[in-house]
Amino acid sequence: MLKTVRDLLPYVRRHRLKLLLGTGLIVVNGFFSTLTPIIPGRAIDEFRNRTMTMDRLWLYALALLGVAVVAGIAMVLVRRIFMYTSWEVQFDIRHAIFKHFTKLDGGYFDRTRVGDLMARLTADLGAVRMLAGVAVFQGLNTLFLFTFTFYRMFDLSVQLSLITLATAPLTSLAFYLILRVVHRRYQYVQEQFSDVSAMAQENFSGIRVVKGFGIEEREIGTFGRLNDEFVKRNMALVRVDGPLFPMMEFLFGLTMALLVLVGGRLVLGIGGNLTVGEFSSFVFLYEGIQWPMISLGWIGSLMQRGTTSWGRLKEILTQVPEVTDGPETDYDLRTVRGRIEFKGVSVTYNGVKALDGVSFVVAEGEAVGITGRTGSGKTLIVNLIARVIDPDAGQILIDGIDNKRFPVEVLRRFIGLVPQEPFLFSDTIAENIAYGLPEAPAAVLAPRVLRAAEVAQLAGDVQEFPDGFDTRLGERGVTLSGGQRQRTAIARALVREPSILIFDDALSAVDTQTEARILDGLADAQRGRTTVIVAHRISAFQNAHRVLVLENGRVVEEGTHEELIAQGGWYADMDRRQQLESDLEVA
Repeated sequence: MLKTVRDLLPYVRRHRLKLLLGTGLIVVNGFFSTLTPIIPGRAIDEFRNRTMTMDRLWLYALALLGVAVVAGIAMVLVRRIFMYTSWEVQFDIRHAIFKHFTKLDGGYFDRTRVGDLMARLTADLGAVRMLAGVAVFQGLNTLFLFTFTFYRMFDLSVQLSLITLATAPLTSLAFYLILRVVHRRYQYVQEQFSDVSAMAQENFSGIRVVKGFGIEEREIGTFGRLNDEFVKRNMALVRVDGPLFPMMEFLFGLTMALLVLVGGRLVLGIGGNLTVGEFSSFVFLYEGIQWPMISLGWIGSLMQRGTTSWGRLKEILTQVPEVTDGPETDYDLRTVRGRIEFKGVSVTYNGVKALDGVSFVVAEGEAVGITGRTGSGKTLIVNLIARVIDPDAGQILIDGIDNKRFPVEVLRRFIGLVPQEPFLFSDTIAENIAYGLPEAPAAVLAPRVLRAAEVAQLAGDVQEFPDGFDTRLGERGVTLSGGQRQRTAIARALVREPSILIFDDALSAVDTQTEARILDGLADAQRGRTTVIVAHRISAFQNAHRVLVLENGRVVEEGTHEELIAQGGWYADMDRRQQLESDLEVA
């Protein structure tokens, strides 16, 4: 718990003045709310001694009213301060996690289910907010209320106060034993909630696959089993968490019975001297801490849940990106011209070399194609150029400088990448194309967006839509066809006017006629820019100066289109096959 407090201090520290004010108001509330039981006790003694007058009765009534008003106003302000602060802390933590997400590598998100991440950012973050707000507020309130209450209790009767305190060790032991189990079982609950969220998210994203295979009932059954397990784990938690409140009520009732028995003897003059008014005030004071005593179980549960949830959130914050700026980074490097050189680059996955000693040079402004069989390492080269990953051996030079010396943000800013599977956001077509540009009014960006869309052969399709470039896309751009999504991604890369253009099998979703039109449009866009085209279709390399052929992570062929055809290797064989397929389609 103390470790969690230390971890949360940076998020709480900027609200320290408000929290100090809130704590001061809790002290005010505790002082005045415990003063309320004392006033009726003194009035009772005056009635019993027949010394009460109307003036004094009015005085007691006004005192009670004044004390209640001050205590009430203080409590309202306290609740506002602590609740507001808890939401601010939640905002800061969510912002910190989202910022950290943007720094993590794509590999982390490949390994981690989106549903699990969403569960942590909702349920777990909510539990941390309850810890930082409600648990702290109620804990401080209970602490000061107990302090003032026991001060007044000891002032009235030491004997009765000791009886009241006698239940404390029993309560503490019960708390310790129960909350240990609560912590473990709540962790199991949150893990299962992550599984439920992950399956729901995957089914929402893949609903077309589910319906296409007609397996809705099977998915409903699987989801039902996950939910059943979630309910079982929650019930296991309730079986431990539930007895806290009844246990506190039992201890309260036991203590009250002892107070009546011992306090009654003292009022009767047996073993002490206690007035009826003092005994009444003592009972009122004890009743005043009944809810705080019962709430100790609830506070303890909130603290355990918050601690467990913070542990799950901290797992995200402690993840370290594999690719980041390091000691060798030169922050004076602010531009990239586009020369690329691989020198003996190797990448190993699970003991197998996915790339083995790859070396090649792409001159500034040159267009180079990369092809080869599936799994030969083509996309790995793309990821290495964009520094999504780093090689295990060898060196990658950009403009003759080791790419690790470039700040990651600077290097990627000058690269326009069109991935195999384009991702579009739930926004307008114009906003998706302009995604990589600095924020500016739509009217300012419109000419650049239109120009990029024309080069990508997308403008004609978009202008047929009722809302044109203002057409809003569904999630992941599902309202567009596969080819339209691909062309939108191409336009998004072109609009940035990068120094290095990379097409990672970006033309696979368009037909050969559209491919030819896109390549014709790209001829001007490529001029003066380094271009890397990864493709299976040989026709995609019509604008390429050279082509590299990969096999088993090595460059096995290299040259112009004509040179590779003359070599009669794998490239020439693929060209013959694709020409035959094209002729058959025409026929």
